[in-house]
Amino acid sequence: MAHPRRWLMLLAVMSGLLFLPAVAAAYEEEVDSGPGPGAAAAPAQTFPLFLPLVGHTPTPTSFTLIEQARERGEIGEETALIYQVFATFGDARLPWRFRGDDSGVIDSDAVSEATLRFADLSAAARETLLPFLIPPVYAGSWYDLRMNAQIGASQVMTGPVNYITDRCQELAQGLLVPLETDHFVIWYPPFDTSFAARALQISLDLEQRIYPILTEMFRQPLPDDGLGCNPSDGRLDIYMPYDPIPGFDTTLAFVSIYPNQPCKATPTYMVVLQAHPSEDSVMAHEFMHMIQRSYNPAGECFDSWWSESTATWAIDYFENIDAQPDDQIEHGYAHFYLESAWRWLDDTLDRRAYGAYLWPFYLSHYTGSYHPELIAQIFAATENAGSGNLFDVIDGKITGGWAARWPEFALFNLNLPPHNHYEQWDAFGLRWDAWDKRSTDEVELFGVPYYPVEIVETGSMGLGYRIRNLGIAYQRLMVIDQAIGLLAFDNAFVGVPEVRVQAMIKRAGQGWLAPQDWTDQKWTILCQDDPAGRVEEIVLIITNSHPPLPDGGFSRATGNVRMVASDLPCSGWQGTSHWQLSGQASGPDAEVNYTIRGEATPQFTLKKHTLVGDVLQLEYEATVGMATWTTTVDGRNLQTGQTMSCTRTGQQALTPGLGGLLITEDLAQDYDWDEEYSINRRFYAAGLIPAPGRCPGLDTWVQIPWLQTDLTHSDLRLWPGFEIGRLRGSDTFAESDEDSSSTKTSSWDLQTLSP
Repeated sequence: MAHPRRWLMLLAVMSGLLFLPAVAAAYEEEVDSGPGPGAAAAPAQTFPLFLPLVGHTPTPTSFTLIEQARERGEIGEETALIYQVFATFGDARLPWRFRGDDSGVIDSDAVSEATLRFADLSAAARETLLPFLIPPVYAGSWYDLRMNAQIGASQVMTGPVNYITDRCQELAQGLLVPLETDHFVIWYPPFDTSFAARALQISLDLEQRIYPILTEMFRQPLPDDGLGCNPSDGRLDIYMPYDPIPGFDTTLAFVSIYPNQPCKATPTYMVVLQAHPSEDSVMAHEFMHMIQRSYNPAGECFDSWWSESTATWAIDYFENIDAQPDDQIEHGYAHFYLESAWRWLDDTLDRRAYGAYLWPFYLSHYTGSYHPELIAQIFAATENAGSGNLFDVIDGKITGGWAARWPEFALFNLNLPPHNHYEQWDAFGLRWDAWDKRSTDEVELFGVPYYPVEIVETGSMGLGYRIRNLGIAYQRLMVIDQAIGLLAFDNAFVGVPEVRVQAMIKRAGQGWLAPQDWTDQKWTILCQDDPAGRVEEIVLIITNSHPPLPDGGFSRATGNVRMVASDLPCSGWQGTSHWQLSGQASGPDAEVNYTIRGEATPQFTLKKHTLVGDVLQLEYEATVGMATWTTTVDGRNLQTGQTMSCTRTGQQALTPGLGGLLITEDLAQDYDWDEEYSINRRFYAAGLIPAPGRCPGLDTWVQIPWLQTDLTHSDLRLWPGFEIGRLRGSDTFAESDEDSSSTKTSSWDLQTLSP
């Protein structure tokens, strides 16, 4: 929670955002029937655009923009599917408002999804999508239409479309030629020598490296012989279309099922749309998709998060076994997951599913040795699972299930010593402070003795007072105020069984310490008095190990999750104190005046702290200092006139048992800047010094106080004022009757003890 005095005004001027009529028309849900796949992309338009002054939040991908519009109800399911296919191929008909940053998007499942749903689509949607759903080697495909747009399209069948295979009747002449290997048929443009070289290299990478490595661990993709829209035999077809027409970004590649086939236990084909500097890595990713489709899970088809995360993990596995120099492109996707780890694990926002490869990466290493076969075992086990639920299968395959592994995974993601295992396993250099810049709070007192920092605010980063199932909330706390004496973490998730709370602490001169588990503690107290060991930084790791429900699911905290900053010291207090009783008494025969005084320069040291509910009790005892006492008696015999006078003093070094200070603080108190500041803190202190040899007549004063903060009831008093690191005040009590009067006074001035 930011202090109002620290808020900055962010001015985001969005005026002047003009759209040309053609662009404005693209906002309509109806899909424009032209230009078709064969047309060149419209020239890019420029508009006066004023962007808001925000942070480094990346531009969403086209697929995310489309999905978000569908979730808001702005476009329907069918339109969203069409737009996703357009985005896959960089089709110019995709409306401008759905064009995002598609750099680094490896692939898309849109073609498979459209192929599966083809029979349920409207006639107009089928006609629009059909060219994209037949392999590019066929006449009438998007590739044929695009390549022949300037010289007249090939002769293709026209009329109503009920089956995709109806249009897979004629090969487009001269567009793609085959390169045949033992397991693959790679189709490439014959008129470009660079494609011939690429096709040869891809064939070598697949046959000699990728295929044997991945199929030894997993199973072989299913053959496609006899299927409609398959131009070859049972070998796997890979298409490398040539696109000389300027257009928009496409995905790098994709794998699709064949028409009239299910989404699992099914053959597939691959289309490579763009070259990539690490083409063998892209091929490993896509080939893993072909393998995934060969499995027949008992439940639903594999979710995108599992398919994409394990396909990206397959790059790491392939490189690990291949023993050739690694490009490690998978590392570049990790931050897409880490920056949004607070979302559900199966959330595929932007490129997040690629970055979620860290989960299977962790699973293959967590035992302390490399066991990639665990991923293959999970795939195989889905075929026999009674419930068919992937999350249940994973839970049964890993030691301790989600409850044990998910919190450890969250901790390892930080990649901080002493748990920088990712760096040790795979030279993964990305650390916490490099990928999380948004969830940092500065902990300070803002000039008052007590200030609670709200760590989890409703709506903040999707966390609020709840955490998503299989979500991870990372929160960085920078302790910047040297006046803080102690920190108290309020864990409102205590008693929520699936939620774990861990903390990494960085202390001055010590670096990052071993992680601490605060799950079962309502309050955790951290002392700040020692400059050589002050807490400089805390990373909180809050995890929910419950698998996602159909609606995602949350676990809620029972209250506020906070870090309380207080000026109360764990070291102690030092200062001065005074106590005095003066009075007079008279009778028929005599009168007397007396003074009893005690004073000290005490040093209180913390003896212990205890928690009673939300109330912190700090008990200090006097351990150092000197106390003195003085007694004075002046008397006169009214009958004889005789007088007497006595003054006696003494002193003693303070030791435990001669004085104490008790302070209580309600850690649950809130602080609203819109209201008058108050503090629910109380204290009581008292000290006595033995007074042997005191003046006659004071026989009952065996011990003389040198400090007493409540002269009447010995009650805890409200904290006086809002000075940081200082406790000072006074008390007075007077009483009298017909023959006597007395006045007690006490004062104290204590400051926090410097270590």
